[in-house]
Amino acid sequence: MIPSLTVAAALLAAPAFAATAAAPSPEARSLYDAGRYADAAAAYEKLAAAAPRSASLQYDLGAAEFKAGHLGRATASFERAFALNPRDSDVRFNLAFALRRAGEDFVPPGTPPALFWIFTALSERELAGLHWLAAWSALLLAGAALLSGAARRRTLAPWTAAAGGAWLVFGLWWAGLRAALPPDRGVVVAPAAELRHGPGPNFGVAFTVPEGRRVRVLGASGAWLEVGVLKEGARGWIEADAIERL
Repeated sequence: MIPSLTVAAALLAAPAFAATAAAPSPEARSLYDAGRYADAAAAYEKLAAAAPRSASLQYDLGAAEFKAGHLGRATASFERAFALNPRDSDVRFNLAFALRRAGEDFVPPGTPPALFWIFTALSERELAGLHWLAAWSALLLAGAALLSGAARRRTLAPWTAAAGGAWLVFGLWWAGLRAALPPDRGVVVAPAAELRHGPGPNFGVAFTVPEGRRVRVLGASGAWLEVGVLKEGARGWIEADAIERL
């Protein structure tokens, strides 16, 4: 891959296999290389469905969808790849590029990019694991201290405090990540989605949400989803078919 913002289209032109390892996909790659991007996307979609924890397949699916002209579906796939492997530079770059195409920033305005990178360097799954590992360590050390004599308690005290501190830090980090990137998100995959004041075509249109924008799903009513548009902070109802949930 070419790590340059000046050749972003070229970067997105070829799937990458640097993210989480997955089984080879020669047929899908052959379709992609032949310029049959929609067919390649369909092939990658089947592979990704069979291996939902593969960041590389989600990334390749996003690249194929992007070349097929499906910005929303490409963004959704890059989002899934990012959730699985947030430290992969190619995943970050292409997600940011796709979001810019949709008129949205990957790094929230006013946030230093380096700070955002550190904040999102661990996946929610990794933070949850570290949180519970620290919790059990703190509890086990505290229990051992209570069952020990005074000298042993003094020895265990700093380790118990360290484990407790890690428990607090990872817990707050995990909660903060869920608040910044809530799990109940979706991406607009229709060319344009009308945000209405209620769940139905008879309600007035607040504004039209561009393809590729991220939303938070707040509720559902029949064939409509209540969403909050992450960039504008607007709230309303969009047809469920126009949203791909993450």
